[in-house]
Amino acid sequence: MNPTVLIVDDDKGVQETLEAILEFEGYDVLLAGDGLEALQRLDEMTPQLILLDIMMPRMDGFAFAEALEERGLRPAVPIIVLTADGRAKQKAEQARAESYLPKPFEVSNLLDEVERLVKR
Repeated sequence: MNPTVLIVDDDKGVQETLEAILEFEGYDVLLAGDGLEALQRLDEMTPQLILLDIMMPRMDGFAFAEALEERGLRPAVPIIVLTADGRAKQKAEQARAESYLPKPFEVSNLLDEVERLVKR
């Protein structure tokens, strides 16, 4: 069974790009446009990794990360924060994420981080 990655991002273009990259590399992918939709996806299954945008409508990345804690899914499910904010490292620390990548990012860096955290 392939590892599953949940992509939580309100930008459809980012979602589609990440989905194509990860599926090509053999990952199963779930998509969510914000934190609330992501929580619904978690009712269906638990991914091995979450790629998380911070600034989203309805429920932002910080509130989603907090909800993961409340559900007892942290730190079992690692998070990589993907953000265009210039303070990416600070945002990732605030969300208690295992890693972060500032947008735009190199695909090779993304895949290295995904593989590292899925295999930990």
